[in-house]
Amino acid sequence: MTKNVLITGAASGIGWRLLRHYAEQTHCRAIGIDVQPIPDCAGATLLQANLSDEQACARAFDGIENLHLAVNCAGVSSQRKPLLAFDAEDITACWRENFLPAFNALRREITIMRSHGGGRIINIASITGHIGMKNFAAYGAAKASILNLSKVAAIEHAEDGILINSISPATIDTPMIRRKYGGQLRDYSGVYPCGGCGTVDDVLSVVRMLEENRFMTGMDIPLDGGLTSLFSI
Repeated sequence: MTKNVLITGAASGIGWRLLRHYAEQTHCRAIGIDVQPIPDCAGATLLQANLSDEQACARAFDGIENLHLAVNCAGVSSQRKPLLAFDAEDITACWRENFLPAFNALRREITIMRSHGGGRIINIASITGHIGMKNFAAYGAAKASILNLSKVAAIEHAEDGILINSISPATIDTPMIRRKYGGQLRDYSGVYPCGGCGTVDDVLSVVRMLEENRFMTGMDIPLDGGLTSLFSI
């Protein structure tokens, strides 16, 4: 049986790695969606759409008849500044760019999976949605919204055979992270207990576990190198 796998935010970073992985599997039909053009990926169907726009999202999903697995990675980096320096437009813009793509895609994915007996959905959130990080008020709030959305969706659609979970990565080595430091990767060895930052393959390994697991829904997996277990005085 061919497994239909959808990756949103597939043009770079985590999404691009996941798309390439599933496109290489002989039993998979991989579909990638991004607001930016996706690099050529042999064996994958590539779609360009702004998923924060509900109508554009609906058009992108029109030709997708069945899904077994969907991973929602769409999102962007955001402004970093103190809470009192943010205004309502800053917060709204970040929420629009990071929460709405997951929300709009999730609704479409659930609708498709319900009519075919179920599936798996994984939302990529962030460790910033769990903890208080200075200067991350907008981004952290948007990602925290994805965490709760995932739980509510999981409970409402468990009876449809749809398992919905999320992953909350800390720093992952992606082009977006490297751009912040002039194309280089800063030294994270003093930040995370298990050493440097994570890789896109670390995220892939958790996605593959959730793809196979049959007894987990409504849960979030912090992929944070031990950061949220750390306590020091």
